[in-house]
Amino acid sequence: MKYFDDLLNDLKFVDDIIGHMLPENLLEFYLAGGSACILAGYIERATKDFDIIDLGYSSTIGKILNYLQPYDLLDVNHAEIAYNFKDRAKILDGFNNIKVYVLSREDIIASKIGRYEEKDRNDINVLMNSADLSLVTKCIKDTFSSITNPRRKQRYLMHLDHFNSAYKLNIEVNTDV
Repeated sequence: MKYFDDLLNDLKFVDDIIGHMLPENLLEFYLAGGSACILAGYIERATKDFDIIDLGYSSTIGKILNYLQPYDLLDVNHAEIAYNFKDRAKILDGFNNIKVYVLSREDIIASKIGRYEEKDRNDINVLMNSADLSLVTKCIKDTFSSITNPRRKQRYLMHLDHFNSAYKLNIEVNTDV
């Protein structure tokens, strides 16, 4: 399990490697899931891995990502991530050769509805305490419209019903898209 300091040290190590191997490149990472929550200070807990949104990295960058093991490379075409996540992402300071962004707490809430397992529900519960409800609604709608797989859309709708029930909300998404 990785805690805040472990995650930060891994990223600083990659920051140094990029500085030595590819000094002319400034690499961007967008983090989602538990690693984003921990590094942004949204939640205090540990995580098993980095959840990195795939920006179409080269094979060279793929090799460097191995220093962040374990990690999940999230394909925006297959993960429950809003198409416009970059608009709301927050940059983490302290790096020289990489830019590390974390998804907004509202985007993380929307993405965690996709899986909605116990750990996701626990994270959502903490995140909802300081979330902007109108932005949560927008992120959920954007996330749903970004899902391309019909089975995942159906699963998201089912989880959204449970989410709405748990928080006494009535967030509706356009199912005609």
